[in-house]
Amino acid sequence: MREGRRRRARARFAVGAAAFGVLTAGALGLTLLPGPGTDVTGVSTPAVGEAERERRAEYQRRMTALLDELLPDRVTDVRPVRDEVAEYRITAGGETLRMVVSVRPDDDSVLGYCKSRPRNAPACEEETQLRTGSFIDFPTVKSTVQYWYRKSRVELTVYAGKAVLPVTGRDSFTVTQDPRFLELVKEADARPMELPEPPLGTPETAFGSGQRAR
Repeated sequence: MREGRRRRARARFAVGAAAFGVLTAGALGLTLLPGPGTDVTGVSTPAVGEAERERRAEYQRRMTALLDELLPDRVTDVRPVRDEVAEYRITAGGETLRMVVSVRPDDDSVLGYCKSRPRNAPACEEETQLRTGSFIDFPTVKSTVQYWYRKSRVELTVYAGKAVLPVTGRDSFTVTQDPRFLELVKEADARPMELPEPPLGTPETAFGSGQRAR
């Protein structure tokens, strides 16, 4: 079953990756991981227009398909959370867990790095690869890998449930090494879909917040 699902996910990702710009719901068929309340089409987010909502939904569909293909076999389902472009729910061992895949503009204190780079180093805007950041692996709490790309912070975090984490930092690292992941990062960096990274020490960046999926 898993291999069949992966083949379907690869086919869906290929369809999404071949398209450019905002795709309509009909163009993608909306067959990605069906289930009650999981389809990200028709998202009603008052803060953005219809075209932007569909762009974010289409982005989530492509990210979901890639995660579905690349995460380990013990993850049996991956679903996007509507209205939350960085939020996904994964299923492993019969338990639903929260996964965050975020590409957001970084705060000014970190962006100071871009202004102080050596003269012989390429500007942040010219980067073509992810810069490695922090790596956290607490099997009963969460696993996190962080990168920077140009002026965005890239993060993959999986929060633990009742059992040991089904996705390790190395598993997330495998996802980020796929060139298709970098293409999605480039897209989100060029046209951000999240608010800028809050300064360190704010409640949103507190350690361990929001472990269990709601």
